[in-house]
Amino acid sequence: MIIYGWRSAHLKTKQLDTCTCPSCGTKGSVITSVFSRHAHIFWIPLFPIGKTGAAQCQHCGFVMEKKEMPEDIKQEYGYLKSETRPPFWQFAGLLIIAGFVAWGVVMSGKHDEDVQTWLEQPSKGDVYRYKTEGNYYSTMKVIEVTQDSLKVALNEYETDKKSGVYKLDKSQNYSEEFSYMLGKDQVREMYSSGTIYDIDR
Repeated sequence: MIIYGWRSAHLKTKQLDTCTCPSCGTKGSVITSVFSRHAHIFWIPLFPIGKTGAAQCQHCGFVMEKKEMPEDIKQEYGYLKSETRPPFWQFAGLLIIAGFVAWGVVMSGKHDEDVQTWLEQPSKGDVYRYKTEGNYYSTMKVIEVTQDSLKVALNEYETDKKSGVYKLDKSQNYSEEFSYMLGKDQVREMYSSGTIYDIDR
């Protein structure tokens, strides 16, 4: 279960020395506070979603939302709100997400480099993900490497979803009965054309 929602954090409070409480008439007893709302998931703050606040008389305890504030208190509240910024930690979730994205980009680039190496230097056990003639997806496993060719065993199963092809890579799904010899140049051409679209080692 995903726990998400929003929470508020106190930013700043200011004493309004020149304002009078509309409830008890006490001058200088009103304070106004600003809070920053932020979205969260599993209690990790993601990003701010706005600011809110209220005013309260410290003498009689009367609380005023913005729409209930007299003009002078509303003006002071507006000044305080405009000069107050959300704390940096409320962006923690975005920073974590950005970190994962950056890590994914780096790892993707490294994988692309590895694929080029594996393509030039194939090894027994390498698994090629490929697109079939019927626009399905499957895998083939290298079971023997010679100087200029590869012997590959085709997976007995295929899927219509590219994202699910990794589930087919099970040893029992490959059989010598469905093995073929492919030239290394032929494999490189299949990769260049997109028929083979990824390699796992």
